[in-house]
Amino acid sequence: MKIEIEKEDEKFIGLKIKDAIGHNENLKKYVIIKDKENNKNNKNNKTYKIDFNSKKAVYEYNVGILKGLYDLNMQFHSNALVPTPVNRYTFVYYILNEFMNIMQNTYNLKDINIKPKNINVLEIGTGSGILSILMSKYFYELTKLDDKLINSINIYATDIKEEYLEIARKNYNNNINGNINNNINKNNKNNKNNKNNINTKLKVPVDFINSKGNLIKNINELSDYKFDIIFTYPPYYSDHSVASVRSFGGADAEKVELIGGGKYGEKFSEQLIEEAKDFLNENGIIAFMFPDKPEERRKLVEKKIIDCNLELDKYEIQSGKRKRHIIFGIKKE
Repeated sequence: MKIEIEKEDEKFIGLKIKDAIGHNENLKKYVIIKDKENNKNNKNNKTYKIDFNSKKAVYEYNVGILKGLYDLNMQFHSNALVPTPVNRYTFVYYILNEFMNIMQNTYNLKDINIKPKNINVLEIGTGSGILSILMSKYFYELTKLDDKLINSINIYATDIKEEYLEIARKNYNNNINGNINNNINKNNKNNKNNKNNINTKLKVPVDFINSKGNLIKNINELSDYKFDIIFTYPPYYSDHSVASVRSFGGADAEKVELIGGGKYGEKFSEQLIEEAKDFLNENGIIAFMFPDKPEERRKLVEKKIIDCNLELDKYEIQSGKRKRHIIFGIKKE
């Protein structure tokens, strides 16, 4: 399904550099301001530009976007990938859209006798925590679900690097009101409606877990759970990729972080699908977001979803000149 992003919705299209400065003064030092041609006497006719090859400039720009559009105070590890906030929000939006489509097709949500669900969500490779934090902030707003339909929600986010997880936990704690333990919902399956239990703009608690190099299997903290949503913005560079600051988004090009493996970068995603099929609840979904090229990578991931007896669904998201693909595998009994 091809979807054109509405240009009026800034959450999907981003923030102008000039406006981002208003939310992050540190960005100003990286901005070049020039008068537009033939309008040098008009203060409102200036151009604001940054060098998008400069990791520091992109870092500060994205900090401004996160604050201005999503009301989030976020930082990133100096050696890690600098994530694009608009792509991440778009990903979360369509994950929850898919989740609600399944809920509506499976349950009569207007039935007053419907049994409230316990919902478990898992992110693989959280990095700075941006995806899980966006999921926490917008879950209720985008799904319109309430405590009549939800008994509890648990979000788990894994990464292989403890230093990244430390930043993710700080980002989480910097975006809650009051002194709240990050693990408030850990080992509490009967916590009634997290949204009302936590006085915070992040409506769902997130438990950040060191995966110690595992995907899902052999992670002790996850051994007792099955999930309704498993999602990842996966590493997708091939085995033959050559590391460079530009091509790797400013990140250290360590194999375990950014190299997806295989001829087209598909290996990580294929391995995750193989494991995830055994950790999904009935009607649970696994979700990936990929750039447009190479098409071969997407085709291999889609084939793996089908080979693992999951139902395939996908979206092509067009925003201006940029194109992204969101691929779902749905577990049907």
